[in-house]
Amino acid sequence: ITDHPSLAHFLKQYKKHVSTEQTLELTYQPLALFKVRPVTRCTDTLPGHTEAILHVSYSPDGAHLASGGGDATVRFWDVHTSTPRHTCRGHKDHVLATSWSPDGVRFASGDKRGYLMLWDPTKGEAMGSIKAHTKWITGMAWEPMHSSGGGKCERMVTSSKDSYAKIWNVRTKRCEATLQGHMDSIESVKWGGEGLIYTASRDRTIKVWNASEGDGKGRVGLLVRTLTGHGHR
Repeated sequence: ITDHPSLAHFLKQYKKHVSTEQTLELTYQPLALFKVRPVTRCTDTLPGHTEAILHVSYSPDGAHLASGGGDATVRFWDVHTSTPRHTCRGHKDHVLATSWSPDGVRFASGDKRGYLMLWDPTKGEAMGSIKAHTKWITGMAWEPMHSSGGGKCERMVTSSKDSYAKIWNVRTKRCEATLQGHMDSIESVKWGGEGLIYTASRDRTIKVWNASEGDGKGRVGLLVRTLTGHGHR
């Protein structure tokens, strides 16, 4: 068999002399020196929350982790030492969404009562609170750094159970635009790299919105298109 390029070629050449009912002995050898083993142990555990943890997110540099929970707290952790850095209190209900600004200078969290809170992740101090929605916040996303003027990272978008998404300037605490058009809860929101915001809703549609002015794009918050196709909620 070793004189033939493959077993199939060998069988084709000697099909009249080899019975398919007989057992052929094949010699093989492993191609890797080490076996791939599954992860069977936990490397670290980060205790602290007294209720369910509902959302976690890494800092842009990957050195820190933030978590939000049913105990209405936001907690910052050092990833390298697996130790807590700050426990931030200010929310009055479950923290459902968390997000770091692209430059890592600000941190945002949204809760079940529709409040958006801004934090200084280095000091663990609150930088402000906004009553953003009438129902709970389901998601949030920051404007990409390359799209923001001078890399300031001051704008973000939030989505909610109330079927609205809103664009905020976190420095001025001002709502720049309300994205209205969905017929049901918005479950996810993303800020694209080309000046567009995408919202996905339980009404089975994805809507695309303009997030920047200039170049003939129109006003901020203008509906660009609606993507349909999903058939289930």
